[in-house]
Amino acid sequence: MANMLDDTTAEDGSLPAADGGVGDDETGAMEAEPPAPPLPPSLTPIATGDVYVTIARDGLNLRAGPGTEFAVVGVLQLGTRVHLLKREGFWGQVDQNGYGAADGHVLLSYLRPEQADGSLPQPAQPSSPSGSFVTLDKALLQTIMDRCGGVHIRSQLNLDVVADALNRAMLLADAGTRLREIAFLSQAVIETDYFRTFEEYGRGHGMPYGRYYGRGMHQLTWEATYVSCSRAVFGDDRLVTNPDLIIKDIGTNIQATAWYWRDYKPFNALADARNIDEIIRRLYGGTITSSKPKVRKSVILRRSFYTTIKSILDSQ
Repeated sequence: MANMLDDTTAEDGSLPAADGGVGDDETGAMEAEPPAPPLPPSLTPIATGDVYVTIARDGLNLRAGPGTEFAVVGVLQLGTRVHLLKREGFWGQVDQNGYGAADGHVLLSYLRPEQADGSLPQPAQPSSPSGSFVTLDKALLQTIMDRCGGVHIRSQLNLDVVADALNRAMLLADAGTRLREIAFLSQAVIETDYFRTFEEYGRGHGMPYGRYYGRGMHQLTWEATYVSCSRAVFGDDRLVTNPDLIIKDIGTNIQATAWYWRDYKPFNALADARNIDEIIRRLYGGTITSSKPKVRKSVILRRSFYTTIKSILDSQ
C-alpha cells in the first residue's frame, strides 16, 4: 500500500494490490497493480456439495454471479448453512436448502466447514505464551514510535485519538490477540510514518493510482481497492467519489482499516503463524530478495519493527 489511520456487510472485493508506503522513503516496491494472489489453503473450501457455514459477522452478500459486478440478491447472516455446489475462482455457487438449485454466489473465504456438533467454527487463536491484547494509550504509542524510530518522534496528530482509533480498528479487525496486534502495529507504524500522517506524502502525484493514493492506517491504494472497500463497508461507492472520507472521518478510517486487514488480504492467519514476511509482501509488495536495495531496506525495517513492538508489548 502507499502509507498511514467495522465491520462490513461482509465480503466483497477483488483481492490484494501491492502498495508503497509513506514512511519508508520509497515507493520502489510498487511497479504495477498486481494480480490477486491465491487465498491461503486454510481459508478456501476444497470440496463441493458439502455443508458450510458463513462466518461474516455482519452478514455475507449473496450475489447473482461470481464477482462484485453482479447484483446483491440477498444477505446470509452469521452461521447460515449452505451447500457448496461449484467453485469459480474466489467465489462459490451455493444452495441454502440442499435441493441442488443455486441461490447465488459468495466469497469462499467467508465459508467454513460445518462442525459436527453444529457449533460455529472458531478462528484459530495463538496459544500461550503469545499473550493477550494490550490496550494502547498515548504513552505506550509514543514509546512504540520512539523505539521504532530510534529517536524521539513528534507527531502533529492527537495521539490520544490515534491510540483509541488503533485499538478500535484492531478489535474490529479481529486482531485482538498479541500476535495479531504486533503484526498490525508493525506495519501501521511505517505506513503512517511513525503515526505522523494518515495520508500518503505527495498525494499520489505522478503515481499510476492517481487520486486513489494511500490513506488510512495501512494506506488503502488503487481505485479497485477503494471500490471493494466502499461496497463492502457501506454498500455504495462513497469512498470512490470521496476517498478523502478515510482521512477526514476517524470512524471511516477505522472501518476501512479493519476491512482491509481482516477481510481483503487477509492477515490474521499469517499473524497467528508469525509469517511477517508474507504480511509484508501482501501489504507492501516487497520481498527480501528484491533487486532494489531500497525495497530490501524497507523489508528489513518492517521486520525490525515487528521485533521491537513485540518486545514492548511483551514487557507490559
